[in-house]
Amino acid sequence: MPVDRSRYPADWEQISRRIRFGRAGGRCEWCGAEHGRPHPVTGSRVVLTCAHLGTPHADGTPGDKHDKMDVRDENLAALCQRCHLRYHLRYDIDEHIANRRLNARLRQIAAGQLSLPLP
Repeated sequence: MPVDRSRYPADWEQISRRIRFGRAGGRCEWCGAEHGRPHPVTGSRVVLTCAHLGTPHADGTPGDKHDKMDVRDENLAALCQRCHLRYHLRYDIDEHIANRRLNARLRQIAAGQLSLPLP
């Protein structure tokens, strides 16, 4: 599914690049996998992503990993696809399952298949 760029700050590409390559040096900050190289576990080519972690604010208010405008350094991490997915699956598994079902249903409707209610 394409990224909704309207949810991110206008300078997101620069922020993401600074985190992934400036701060992290082109390596996953959690497992050390190197961008563009085979992943040491999966063997697939690593593409670093910039993850929003939902880190609490300095004043103690909770962070929100869905708030893509929160680009504090401590709220962002340069992660390989494996670490990024594992992080989100750990905390957002129900949301991922619902989105997967919805997207499958939308593909069926677009293909002209019978639309039945979800279980």
